Amino acid sequence: MWLQDQHAFELLRDFIWEKSGLYFESTKRQYFWRRVQNRMRLLDCFDGKEYYRILRSDTSETELRELLNVLTTTETYFFRNEPQLRAFQEEILPEMLRRKRAQGDCYLRFWSAGCSSGEEPYTLGMILREHLPQIEQWNITVVGTDINTRMVQKAQEGVYHVRSLRETPDRYRAKYFTVEGDQYRLHDVIKKMVTFRVGNLMHAEDASLMHNVDCIFCRNVLIYFNVESCQKVITMFYETMATQGYLLLGHSESLYRISAIFKLMKLKHSLVYYKE
Repeated sequence: MWLQDQHAFELLRDFIWEKSGLYFESTKRQYFWRRVQNRMRLLDCFDGKEYYRILRSDTSETELRELLNVLTTTETYFFRNEPQLRAFQEEILPEMLRRKRAQGDCYLRFWSAGCSSGEEPYTLGMILREHLPQIEQWNITVVGTDINTRMVQKAQEGVYHVRSLRETPDRYRAKYFTVEGDQYRLHDVIKKMVTFRVGNLMHAEDASLMHNVDCIFCRNVLIYFNVESCQKVITMFYETMATQGYLLLGHSESLYRISAIFKLMKLKHSLVYYKE
């Protein structure tokens, strides 16, 4: 019999929030418990409070990482949110290149924060490969980070089910993927453009590895945070971003009532945030 009273839910929820910034409202209690029970069952534990004690006493945080893996498994796909990608390709990137050429700056730094299984940063790699004139003259860094260790491993492998390519234009599919049964393997020319690592947006030591970032993609991540966590993450983004850098959020996300440090810009195809 599962023992999962309200107090146990709050203990576990608040512990997860403290460690990761992820916050589960009471309305997501069933979702939360289904995934927590998957981990409890493997430990032959049927009491939510006892599982909480296990998490707190595990100084290696091995069990915490496994729990976060089951709590943060989300589906994504290549070329998600096409209007925003058009804004990046047709407006943000050309402006960035003009400015950097004028400054004699050959560095381009991009960060996909909360990259899941890698489709987003790989999409950026393909767009840069296709639309960056004389790409060999630029020193390009594309980094993808995620708190989910399994998703980061999958991203590094670069092998995807056809559903991950459902919005991928045919020419990209033909040029940058090899079909292997019902799987698609991304070509090394794009894989080598992206570096992946496990990263927690709430940990200052992880964020300190990023600096002077020109464009941050953090799409459909803030929806899992409460206001306090969002404010902390947005401040961190601002501090790691270069002047005149861009922040792109998910289509349903906004900094309204969270932070005013970024300027909201209306581009032809999308709304974006800008660091003046």
